[in-house]
Amino acid sequence: MVKHDLNLALQRMRARNIPLTPQRRALLAFLYAQESYTTVKDICEAMAGEYPHLNAMTVSSTLHVFKQLGLVNESTVSGASLRYEAAICS
Repeated sequence: MVKHDLNLALQRMRARNIPLTPQRRALLAFLYAQESYTTVKDICEAMAGEYPHLNAMTVSSTLHVFKQLGLVNESTVSGASLRYEAAICS
């Protein structure tokens, strides 16, 4: 099983001077706790209790930033939603 390194991902964000809002930190923590790919819909549903105003557009744009920083991998399954997983392993 691959162990994803959340601390290294957070360090990369700080090194690039990307603001680490509570929502971004929670989203990264969620992604890095998963053992497989997840969708925007799954993320929104999982985080709705703690962040009820979090929406799919916000999650998608945050995932785009994470992808540009190399913090997440994006995968397309034919005919399905984009899927995301943590990219930094220890």
